[in-house]
This record gives sequence, C-alpha cells and structure tokens, in this order.
Amino acid sequence: MARFPRMTLTHGWRLPKLIIALMVLEFFMTIACLTLYGIADPDTYRTRLWQNGFEKGFNSAPNEILYAYANYKPIHVPTIWSSYLVQYNIAIAVLSMFILLAKSTMLVLHTWIPLLSVVVHAVEIALYAVSAKNQSTPDMSDPAHPSPGLPWFLSKGCSYADKSNYGFCMQARGVFAVTCVMIALFSVYFLLSLWSLVPTAQEKAEREASRADADIEMRKMAMDGQEHGLSKEEVWERNRKLFLSLPKTPSNAGFPMTPRTVAFTQLNGGAGPSHHQQQQPQPMGLKFREQYGDGQGLDGR
Repeated sequence: MARFPRMTLTHGWRLPKLIIALMVLEFFMTIACLTLYGIADPDTYRTRLWQNGFEKGFNSAPNEILYAYANYKPIHVPTIWSSYLVQYNIAIAVLSMFILLAKSTMLVLHTWIPLLSVVVHAVEIALYAVSAKNQSTPDMSDPAHPSPGLPWFLSKGCSYADKSNYGFCMQARGVFAVTCVMIALFSVYFLLSLWSLVPTAQEKAEREASRADADIEMRKMAMDGQEHGLSKEEVWERNRKLFLSLPKTPSNAGFPMTPRTVAFTQLNGGAGPSHHQQQQPQPMGLKFREQYGDGQGLDGR
C-alpha cells in the first residue's frame, strides 16, 4: 500500500519582530478606518457629492429616487452612493479591530500560528477588496449622464468640488486610500504567513530526530507485550536495561531544608543552616526519645 509523504508545517514565525511591527501598524490603520468610515455614517457627504457630480455632468442625480417613487418605478441606487456601502465599511472595520485584539492576545500566548494567520488574513483581504470594488463601481443609472469608470472625486480629483464640499471630497478619497492600504497590509501578512509555514532545513532535521526518538520509545513500549517465550531472568534483565536508559532525576541526600523553613528559623532568632549542613545526611536510626523527648529519662535523670 502506497504511503503519502508526510506534510510538515511549522508553528512558529520566522520574523516575529516583523509580525509585532505589522500589528502596531494595523492598529493605527484600523483606528483610521473606524474614524473615516464612522464620519461618513449615515449620510454626512454621500448625497452632497452625488449632487455635486450631477451639477458638473459626471453622474446621475439624487432626485431620481423621488421620480421613481412618484412613478412607481423600481428603485435603483448606485452602489457608490448607497447607504449599504457605508454600513459595510463600518462592519468590516469593527470586525478588523476585534480580530486584531484576538490575534495580538494569541500572539502573546504563543497560539497565533502561521496556518491560522493564512486563513484569517485571506478572509480580511477579500472583505476589503469588496469594499474597494464598491467604492469604485460605475454609475450608469442615468443614460444621459453615464459614469462608466471611477466616481468623479477619485478620477478627476477635488478640483471640481464646490467650496463647501471640498473637505468632504478629501474625506471620500481618504476612505478609498485607507481601504487600499489595509488590502496591502493584509497581503503582507498573508505572504509572510505562507513563508513561515515552510520549515527550514534545520527545523526539518530537528523534527526527523524527534520522530526517530519517538519511534524508539514506541518500540520499547511495544516490547512489553512480547514477553512470551522469555524466561523471568530475561524479562527482568530487559526491564532493568530499560529502567537504566530512562533519564534520572537528581536528588539531594539527606533532608534539605526548604526556603520556608529557613525563613521561620531566622525569624525565631536562629541562623539558617549552611549549605554544607544541608547537604550532610542525617542519621536515620535515632530513637523516639532522642527525636521528640526533652533529653531526660522517665525517672527525671
């Protein structure tokens, strides 16, 4: 029966300091996303930029929704001007902050492994890529004023914005910029995680040695069930050799005093025992009277 090659994946990071630096950068970028996305909610400047673009002839008009309501026509709001885009951005920003707090805690506890990082950051890349796509969708709802490419504040700049909308135009461009930066940041995470998954030659050698030691121990344990055909002396000799091959635990001779005993002795006015006294073996054959009595016999002598 054919055996498949054993897949070897690492659980540590090749550049842990870089991971910490990326998390610090991600924290500030997530704060920026929460701020910019939150300012845009619910309709701080979306409709104003929409109307500004219509007046310049770049896109449809916001009042088309009223005409559609009045004429009982289907309502279609372009994604770039919809409230769905704002709510979606806020949702992924809050989710990103939660994930950042979770993975930073797991990194401190040494449980944030590259395999989990690959999965999490692939999802985050997809979420922010959808946001970037929604922010750059065309507006073709008005045949008289089609906008097949990027919205006017991204493609033409804020020079076409009214004086009262100039700051809002810069904020809308900032939202798109931080979204692209988050995509780039999570892409670096993703590539670094993939690179850390591949073990180095030294890690492969260490794992092979560990597996070889584990196989030897398993063979020793399997020998316990193969005692048939051996005499008692042979079984005893084999178990003795197995016991001698086990790692020994060092022990101190005598009865060394614990730190608590030393502390209580010093508090009572006595000096703690020296290291030489602690290492000296105590006599084991003392009589009961010599151990617990007051040094006098039963007759008071």
